[in-house]
Amino acid sequence: MKVLVLHGHLSMGGEERVLLSVLKNLVELNYDVDLLITWNHGENNLFENEIPEKVNYKFLFDNYNGKNKLIKEIYRIRAKTTYLKKVEKIIKENKYDVIIDYSSNLLKYNNFDIKVPVFAWIHFSLTFGEKLSADKIEKYRKQYKKYDKILVICDTMRDEFLEILGMDKNKVELVYNPIDLEAIRKKAENIDKKYENYLEQDYFLQVSRLTEQKQPEHLVDIYYKLKQRGIKEKLYFIGNGEKVELIKQKIKEYKLENDVILLGQIENPYPFFKNAKLFVHTAKYEGLPTVLLESLAFGTPVVAYDCPTGPKDILGKNSEYGKLIPLNDKDVFVEKVCELMNDDEKYKNYRKISLVRADDFSMKNNREKLKKLIENIKTLKNINNYL
Repeated sequence: MKVLVLHGHLSMGGEERVLLSVLKNLVELNYDVDLLITWNHGENNLFENEIPEKVNYKFLFDNYNGKNKLIKEIYRIRAKTTYLKKVEKIIKENKYDVIIDYSSNLLKYNNFDIKVPVFAWIHFSLTFGEKLSADKIEKYRKQYKKYDKILVICDTMRDEFLEILGMDKNKVELVYNPIDLEAIRKKAENIDKKYENYLEQDYFLQVSRLTEQKQPEHLVDIYYKLKQRGIKEKLYFIGNGEKVELIKQKIKEYKLENDVILLGQIENPYPFFKNAKLFVHTAKYEGLPTVLLESLAFGTPVVAYDCPTGPKDILGKNSEYGKLIPLNDKDVFVEKVCELMNDDEKYKNYRKISLVRADDFSMKNNREKLKKLIENIKTLKNINNYL
């Protein structure tokens, strides 16, 4: 069985860490696996050296890292206009049995005509917490009609496709993101000496791209109030993004230079996951946030905004496995963190139950689901189109 996986890049992100686990599962199923990556980010290809050895991979385009906006736009347009032809040629030459469009690269192309079954792997909510217009719903219907299977990563996302878009339930499959528990726990033991001093301190942790979606500045506001309430732990950010300057401004404004630490991108963040007192998360929308699963895998309690999809699917609708906070309610976030840190029994219970919950997202469960889907591809073309 020959499988082609399409993805955008190998820079830092939860999708990329999950991709490595998916590739590992496909290899362990004895499939012939190729990975086609849209952008080569050079030194920022943080996950390139972790691609399983049996996976053949190549980049389609080199990323432009210069400051010339015109040249950057030329690179973008060239990639957009030639991407589909390049992909279709590769598919035709290699005679794949199934294509996994892992980052929905094909979604924006209305004219793709691939004669091989194509799976779309969906990582984010369709609505991002907002009501979709009739035009948007119709647009999504047409776009996703091109795929043979829609793989969603949580129950809430499946409900969106079925209830909002009215899709055939036979085309929408729930496939939990796999977490390679053994691998990340092993990585947590490999500590870079330059981070030893940070790990010896008590801290709360956030690992993500520092973008509008993740709302990292909320954490600085929340942390300032926590300091006023007597919290002694520091706050570490791992990741980069356009919000860095805003975070730095807030750190200076609140005089938190010694307490809020921007660590940038770190190839192996798992020692930080393992040693954190809490993992704190303030995204305004998500798919199934990998960082929450990785925190649970180390028994690190999670406090997170209850954004439209993701956190509740992991932590439980009633905060069974971690604390859910009403979206954008910073004051409640502060209260719940203080309650948890001051209740030793509750804190220890969350540490214990986190480890149990992490097992639900095992590699084995994901591997069995993928095998079932891929080995039934001969019947895919007989499935009715979306409503």
